Amino acid sequence: MKRLAFRRWCMGIVVAAALSGCASLPPQQSYNRDATPPIKTIVVLPAQPYQVDVLMMNHPGASIGGLVGGIVVATDMANKRGKLQAAFASAQFDPGVYFKQSLTQRMGERGYTLIWPAALVDGPNAKTQRGSFGLRKQYASTTQADAQLDLNMDFVGYAAAGAGDNAPYRPTLKVAARLVSRDGKQNYFTDVVAYNNVQNQAKVITLEPEPRRFAYADFDELEAAGVDTVEGIKLAIDRTSDALVQQL
Repeated sequence: MKRLAFRRWCMGIVVAAALSGCASLPPQQSYNRDATPPIKTIVVLPAQPYQVDVLMMNHPGASIGGLVGGIVVATDMANKRGKLQAAFASAQFDPGVYFKQSLTQRMGERGYTLIWPAALVDGPNAKTQRGSFGLRKQYASTTQADAQLDLNMDFVGYAAAGAGDNAPYRPTLKVAARLVSRDGKQNYFTDVVAYNNVQNQAKVITLEPEPRRFAYADFDELEAAGVDTVEGIKLAIDRTSDALVQQL
């Protein structure tokens, strides 16, 4: 029974990873400053929990096919994910905390003041209903600010388009964002920013990664890079923050 449960768990991971690239986009909405009431303060809503991850598209193990192939892929990715998470923990780096700092600085330069929650992510007992890319399905009213910002890191970590020197692991970040009115009834802006869009998600704001910097031919090279991998994620976060601010 334990073996069967493990196999089902493995297949669930593989299917989820495959489907994440095909998920339908939330209804996109460009920001229209002229048609939007003046906004100076924005309350940021708690995000969906995230974890540092590793992804390889077109994994060689998938060629085995069936349940065995799924187990091979899931086991390999789980092993790599654990090593990358350990490296980030050793460096005491939390992508969510850095994203908060990066976005706050850039939004401040744009004239916005962000009000962040005490806990950046939902707690284990939260019953938040979420739709595409982890954005909320509904919003409550707030008196804290002029508007509310819903953010979700759909993926943060390193990803490769395949195996081999021509498909290196690179910093990868996908963030969904929605800005709504203080009463939660009006959608001012919704879009998705993808840094290193290895899943080729259509119609998102795509940011190309550095061609040579933070590019690792295989996972052994990525693992050996140590703290430098953190710098790669910082760059991805800063570039993504810049892109979001430019939309507003």
